[in-house]
Amino acid sequence: MILFGIKNCDTVKKARRWLDENNVAYQFHDFRKEGLDQATIEGWLTSVSWETLLNKRGTTWRQLEDSRKEHLDQQTAIALMLKN
Repeated sequence: MILFGIKNCDTVKKARRWLDENNVAYQFHDFRKEGLDQATIEGWLTSVSWETLLNKRGTTWRQLEDSRKEHLDQQTAIALMLKN
């Protein structure tokens, strides 16, 4: 299993702790350090909408200029996720 996330995220820390405590083998992919590719994001979009996948609660979103947050669609959301 691959766990994607950011190392200092509290939810990711809880997930990793649970996996470790329950002896579940996993590989951690820190997408801040290792990045993401478009194919991975598009694969996730077969299961969830881009509105769900795009984290609008995080610091990165809050720091974006308002002009970049407006008029989003799937393609512009993918571009934002790949860049940020």
